[in-house]
Parts: sequence; structure tokens; C-alpha cells
Amino acid sequence: MKMSFRSGQAALIVTLVVIVGLTVAVAVISRSVTDVGISTQEEERARSFSAAEAGVEDALRQDLSTIAGGNFQVGGTETTTNYTVTKLTNVTSRMDPGQVLTIDWSKGTGTAATVTWEGCAGLSLVLTEITSSGSVTFNVYSGSSQSISKGGNRLARLRFVGCSANIIINGNGPLSFYDVDSTGASGQSTSRVKVTRSEPGAIGLMDFAVFSGSDIQ
Repeated sequence: MKMSFRSGQAALIVTLVVIVGLTVAVAVISRSVTDVGISTQEEERARSFSAAEAGVEDALRQDLSTIAGGNFQVGGTETTTNYTVTKLTNVTSRMDPGQVLTIDWSKGTGTAATVTWEGCAGLSLVLTEITSSGSVTFNVYSGSSQSISKGGNRLARLRFVGCSANIIINGNGPLSFYDVDSTGASGQSTSRVKVTRSEPGAIGLMDFAVFSGSDIQ
């Protein structure tokens, strides 16, 4: 009876040891699988975000006025990227003193726009309008809203003085502003990057520069 009892104890101890060992092994394997899954997700997330950024970069290296309205796809063996370029009629932006926003009337079908802004007291809009022949006019507007039109102008350059300004531009048709919406995918992860871009223009200092093909008399 004593031998049988001791054999039963040994079998029970062995069983408990095996159960504990299996439990630890399962926990370790489960943790390893979880860590691998998290690492894979992070890697796919990073790849999808990079793919979305690549779509934006691919769009910005081109003339946006020629590809507006299109849907494009780029990508490699592990990622895919789809992006669209849309010409905008309405734009919301924030401008710091010295920054210039240029409306190129030749790059859109809009012929007029209303600019509204808000900021500190005394904030003013400096509007520089340049015709196709090269003549330039300057106007300064206070208040909080101003309507501008194409007329015979090629460019309208907006600059604010006094402080930073939150502005809204509402056009009567598409203006020279573009929305690039890019989506990148890698595995089970998808990322999206969206930017608004205007036609490139000279810095504010160029509003006060004079160019001549010969000596100025």
C-alpha cells in the first residue's frame, strides 16, 4: 500500500510539472507570436505611410495644373500607392507675416474671389496685382474681407502685415490651388496623406524688386 501511494504521488507530481511546463511554454510561444505580430504591423504601418508620402512627392514633382482631375497609381513589390489631384475653388490657410500666397489666374477657370481674414487688430492685406504685360499695382486693405477679380491681371499676390492671419479664399470657379490626396497600402495597413498646394511663386521680397534686360537709366 505504501509503494502504491508513493507511486501515485510521483505520478501526480510529474503530471503537475508537465502541466506547469506546458503552461509556461504556451505563454512564451503566445508572447513571441504576439511580438512578431506587433512588429509586422508596425513595419506594415511604416511602409504604408512611406508609400502615401511617395504619392504626394510624385505629384508635387509634376506640374499640378496638367494632372489635376487625374487618379494615379505608383508602387513597388511590397506597397501600392493611389493618389488624386483636385483643383480647388475654396481654400483655408494660415499665413505668417512675410509669407505670400499667389493666385495664378491663368491656371484656373475662376475669374474672381473673395478673401476673408482674421487676426490681430490692425491686420491688413497687401495685394499686388501683376498684368500679363508686366505692369504692377499695389493696394492695402484693412477690415476683414476683400473681393478681387482677374480682369487683365495674370497674378494676384496676397501678403498680410501686422500679425499672422487665418484666411479663407472663395472663388467663383477653380483657382490655382490643388488638393493632393494619397493613400498607401502595405499588407493589412493603410495610411493616408493629404496636402493642399498652391502654384509656386516668388517670395515677398520680390514684390519690391525691379528687373531690367538692360541698364536702368
